[in-house]
Amino acid sequence: MGYRVKNRIKTLLTENSNTNKLILLDVDDTILKPSQIYIYRKLPTDSVEVKLAPAEYAHEDVTLETKQYYDYRDFLDPLKIKRSIEDAQPIVSNLQIMDELLSKGYQLGILTARSSEDMVYKGLRDWLMYKSKTGELVPIGDHLKRENVYAVNDTRRVRGLKGETDYEKKVEVVKELLGVYDQILFIDDDEKNIKEMRKLKTILPRELKDKLFIKHALY
Repeated sequence: MGYRVKNRIKTLLTENSNTNKLILLDVDDTILKPSQIYIYRKLPTDSVEVKLAPAEYAHEDVTLETKQYYDYRDFLDPLKIKRSIEDAQPIVSNLQIMDELLSKGYQLGILTARSSEDMVYKGLRDWLMYKSKTGELVPIGDHLKRENVYAVNDTRRVRGLKGETDYEKKVEVVKELLGVYDQILFIDDDEKNIKEMRKLKTILPRELKDKLFIKHALY
């Protein structure tokens, strides 16, 4: 990330805001470290099925040809989805950015490669806390609205998306949101998503390009 972009993101944390600005966060390994939920790989070169945590899966070179060898069954299981969030470890550094921007009037959005969008929303609504202006940790409540939660592999959501990879689907959602919000700060841990979002920014018309800010998740 260049010096000017870094400084611009710092400015976002200090300037006054209106409510037509959005902080758009990934879930796994961005706002939380999920608990007991995995992707299973069985490539022709694997002698046994390999269990991958989401952070490990992010480093896999998954293509349209190899995706058939990955099994996402845990992410279709409502109980495992619920537990993966309610027992998760918060990633405080990214949640602190969320706190700062919520205090300045930003809206909160979630953009994840998970499926089961309703379960993701319900799980986060119960689990997620934020620091109020008084410094107290309180439930996220109405700061997280159902319409601002996007799980790009949800069976209903995916019908309206043309992309085949997770990062292509995320780009589609962001392009649509740029027509709604005056400013979006996108934060994600997966380098493929960051790279694709930066690519999007290079081809956007200036009036949209200036609305989008991209930040790699902190650890």
